[in-house]
Amino acid sequence: MHNASGGAGTGEAITPRDRATAERDHEAIMRHLVGVAFPWDFQRSMIDLVFMKGLAAPRIAGLIGAHGYLPGNAQKRYDDTSIMMIEIVKHGHSSARAVQMIERMNQIHARFHIRQDDYAYVLTSFMFEPIRWNERFGWRRFTSVETYASYCFWREVGKRMQLTAVPDSFDACERFNLDYEAQQLRRTKASVALAAVLFRLLESWMPAPVRPLVRPGLAALVDDKLLACFDVPPPPRWLKWLVPRLLRLRARALRFAPRRRKSAYFVDRPLRSYARGYRIPELGPPDDWTAARTDDKPDKAA
Repeated sequence: MHNASGGAGTGEAITPRDRATAERDHEAIMRHLVGVAFPWDFQRSMIDLVFMKGLAAPRIAGLIGAHGYLPGNAQKRYDDTSIMMIEIVKHGHSSARAVQMIERMNQIHARFHIRQDDYAYVLTSFMFEPIRWNERFGWRRFTSVETYASYCFWREVGKRMQLTAVPDSFDACERFNLDYEAQQLRRTKASVALAAVLFRLLESWMPAPVRPLVRPGLAALVDDKLLACFDVPPPPRWLKWLVPRLLRLRARALRFAPRRRKSAYFVDRPLRSYARGYRIPELGPPDDWTAARTDDKPDKAA
């Protein structure tokens, strides 16, 4: 994945006035960004890319692979993750709804031994993957206030999850995120197997004639190191050139399109796993799921 600096050092460069605005209004700012201004982009970056990168982290992939839930429940796992993250943004982390969502997440996570730095990596990915995506493919760039608001929002979510390894500033969070990726992401048996499950899920959403293009199209958007984690060959040069340019062409077209006035959150449309709607206790594996507990040793290399 392109590792552009989140807002070109926004944590240090933002003015005191803009910092105060972001601190005060970050819930409203994130609601607008995710629900109105960039709903498709946040789904691709905040959900799809973060989920994909997590599978390249040996401890995270090893944990997901150990309990055996993902392969048979890939769509539900995707929907559950999306629902919990988007609901927290839609209602605001300080809302009663978000409190229930975070309690449910903590209930699910409590079944496993998860290291604090792994939690912090995923949380900081929520902060910075949308910023990096926006720098490449946004129909407009985030303002410094919006960029800093992303950090403020997920920082507060981390506090409510009682995470202890999240760095205490924007720039420190970004450095942590990039350092973790440089040091931790690598190919393992679990990363290869779980990425195949994810790719099959993404392919299943497309018409049959388009499915063969999904994997190479995704490969054209991430760097070769991440592809190696999944044992996926680099795409042809022409595709590596074409796919980003198509997304930039989309961005240019959206600049001239009428601005969206109503929200388009992921949770506001019919969901594949919940045709009749969902209740918070239904999210995640069933409470009686027998989950294997793992230690914090990295999975063996593939």
